[in-house]
Order: sequence, then C-alpha cells, then structure tokens
Amino acid sequence: MTWLSIIPPLLTIAIAIWSKKIIPSLLIGLLVGSYLLNPTVAGGVETAVDQIVKTLTDKENLQVILFLYLFSGLIALIKNSGGIKAFSHVAEKYIKSKKGVFVTLWALLPVTFIDCGFRVVGAGSITRSLAEKNKIARERLAFMLNNTASPVVELIPIATTFVGFNVAIISQGLKAAGNQQSGSAYSIWLKAIPFEYFSIVVILITFLSIFFQFNKPENVQNKSQTKKANGRMDMKMDMEEAEPVLKPRVLNLVFPMVSVIVLSLFFFWFFGKNQSANTSIISAITNTQPNKAMLVALLITILISSVFYFFQKYNLKKMTADIISGGNEIMTTLAILAIAWSLAGVSQQLGLSNFIQQQVGNSLPDWSVPVLLFLLSSAVTYFIGSGWGAASLIMPFAIPLAVSVGVAIPLCVAAVLTGGTFGDVTSPVAGMTNMSSNIAHADHSKYIKYANPYNFIAAGIATVLFLVTGLFQ
Repeated sequence: MTWLSIIPPLLTIAIAIWSKKIIPSLLIGLLVGSYLLNPTVAGGVETAVDQIVKTLTDKENLQVILFLYLFSGLIALIKNSGGIKAFSHVAEKYIKSKKGVFVTLWALLPVTFIDCGFRVVGAGSITRSLAEKNKIARERLAFMLNNTASPVVELIPIATTFVGFNVAIISQGLKAAGNQQSGSAYSIWLKAIPFEYFSIVVILITFLSIFFQFNKPENVQNKSQTKKANGRMDMKMDMEEAEPVLKPRVLNLVFPMVSVIVLSLFFFWFFGKNQSANTSIISAITNTQPNKAMLVALLITILISSVFYFFQKYNLKKMTADIISGGNEIMTTLAILAIAWSLAGVSQQLGLSNFIQQQVGNSLPDWSVPVLLFLLSSAVTYFIGSGWGAASLIMPFAIPLAVSVGVAIPLCVAAVLTGGTFGDVTSPVAGMTNMSSNIAHADHSKYIKYANPYNFIAAGIATVLFLVTGLFQ
C-alpha cells in the first residue's frame, strides 16, 4: 500500500530532529524502507545495499560526488598556498575603519564565493585581525561572515559547490514526480533563484546592518572563547590556520579562482551549445550538462594550479596529499548525499509519488504549498543543523507535491533551498554557525543571540512573500 511510502522519510526526519544525528537517522530510514520492500531476515539489508550501489554508480550522482570531493581538495591547495595570508597582509595596510573592514569583507566575495565554508574561513582569516584593530565585536564579525556565505553562494548558479548539489537533488525530485520533460534540473534551478526569498532578504538586511544596527552585541572581552565546530557542517573546513607551504602571494589565491570561474563559464557553453536549437550563450548555459561542465572545469583548474604551485616549490607529493586530505574533509557530506539519495529511491519504489498525489495533493490548497515547504525546510534544518541534509530529505517529495497540486516547480524548489539557508545561518547546531563563531573567535551563544533577530525578521518577510506568491502565482 502506498501509505507505507511516507514512513521512511517521516521516521528519518523525526529521528534526526530528536537525535541531531543526520547519518544514523538516514540509515534507519533507509533500512526501514528497504525492509518494507523486502520483508525477509536479510532482505532489508540486501535491498539497502543494492540501492546504495545503484545510487553510487549513477553517472550524474557520481559526477556530483567527484566534483564535491575534488573541489574540497582544491580549497585545501588554495589555503596551503598562502594566498589568503598574503591578501590579509595587503588589506591590513589600507583598512583603517569599521566600515572599511565590512566593505573589505563584502569585496572579498569574488575570490571566496566558490563554497560557503571557504567563504567563512577565507574572509574570516583576512578580516579578523582588522576587526580586532578597529574594535568590531567578534559576534558581529561572525554574523557578517555567516550571512554573506550560504545565502550568497546559494544564489550563484556557476562555479560553486552548490551547483552540483542542487542539480542532483532537483533531478531526484523530477524523477520521483515522473516529470523530467518539464525542463532540465539546472534550468529549473535558474528559474527558482528569484524566489529564494529568505536568502535575498537576509543579504539585504545584513548589508543594511553595516549602517543601521537595531540589535547590538554584548560587550565581550577579547579573551572570549567559543566551542569548536560540532561537525554538523555541510562543508567541513579545518579551523586550524596552518603555516602556508609557499611564500604568501595574492596571486596564489586569485589564479585558481579566476581559472575555475572562466573554465566553468566556457564548459557550460561548450557542453550546452549542442543541446539547444537557440545558439545564444544564455540558451547554451541554460541547457548545459552542469555536473559534467563543472567537473571538467575543476579537473583542469587543479592541473594548471598544481603546475603553477609546483614552480613555486610546492612539492608534488605534498600537493597530492593535501588534495586527498581536503577531499576527506567532506566525506561526511558525501555519505549524507549517498544515503539520502538511496532513501529517496526506496521511498519512490514504495509509491511515495502516488501517495502524495492521491492523499496529500488533493487535500492542500495550491497557494499553501510554497509557504508550507519553506516552513518545513526551515524547521528541519534548524533542528538537524544541515541545510543539505534537509534538502536531500524534502526535495524528493516536494517536487511531486508541486506537480500533483499544480504549483510552479521552481517556486517549490526555491522554498526548500532557501529554508535550508535559514537553518544554516540561524541554528545553534548548524555547522556554518559554529564555523563562523570559531573563525571570528566569538562566543557562540552570544553570536546566536545577536544574529537571531535579524535572521528571524528575514524569515518572517520570506514567509509572507511565499504566501503572497502562492496566492497570485
């Protein structure tokens, strides 16, 4: 019976909220779903293993996993090359005011946007000493770092770690809905970006807070301590500032960044130009194979960056070890994706799409679906501390729900993604909030207390916008 299909995802969400442990929760949900499919002594485990193997051997999924692993390795190379340290030394010579520090932090976006973790670590390493010299509260710096990371990176549709992830989970949702002809996953995400209301609003509020603070951080002594990140981050990054392998040079940061951006743009066009009848660049990029384009661009970037660093005396053996070490930092995220995708597959085999269409879809008014998905995604991410984990759970039934009710798919995709961003920048157990307070040397609880009014106001505005958009779509 199709009602059994709702048990694995609901059980997973409930256990994740209760335990704050996403991987064990996903495994339990996967095993329960597998036993419902194959109710024998070893049948559930066998089915679960088969589903994981099927997931990992899927070409699109494998491209995403390889991309994320190698991207984390590239970030490790950039950190160890001394580029961030060199940029920090240059900035210290010219920045002499509080507003100057914040302007610098925002101006660093073009060289730190490829990943939210890298954004926090890179921009934080550069601006922390500047913030201390200009007497900026550490909690305020942590807030500014975190709120210019995930919300910004989520809105950039090229050359970031979010591209492969978002395309992958949207593809899962389209497969579940049996609606793959409605457009490519990438083109749907492009259409969803203008509806990512929380991300857009919180970026605006964060920028305005440079000039207008209605909530001021407590007077915290410079010796304030913060707990280490608890490991629930989507992109785990090492907080220890190791001594660079090379002599610090700004070019060591800029060169690989420019390479990956330029090559990504080229391969988005190259792999998309034959997929569309329209020969324009925009049409080619919209209809491209994003996972393949990003992976090829990344591999070439790693190769040419390695040559660039090699001539600066960065030992080849050391570079290889650092790439592997950097990739290993994201293994938790990769495990989450592999198990979540397998759970989605099992749920669909149990008839989740039919259940949503027959039961849930017929009982919900269409205008309520976007706002409910935003609130659900926000709540789940807030409690489990992982926007990617929550999106992996919710997207496979969010898109079938949108199809069955007749709501625009991009609007529902945006609701799920931006709800995850709310949790990433607000939840006290989220990896990004821990990372931000850590790199800023801020007291974590005081940082959360400072940031919450701004973030919840943004969430309230986003809720109203999703409600209004649902009513007038």
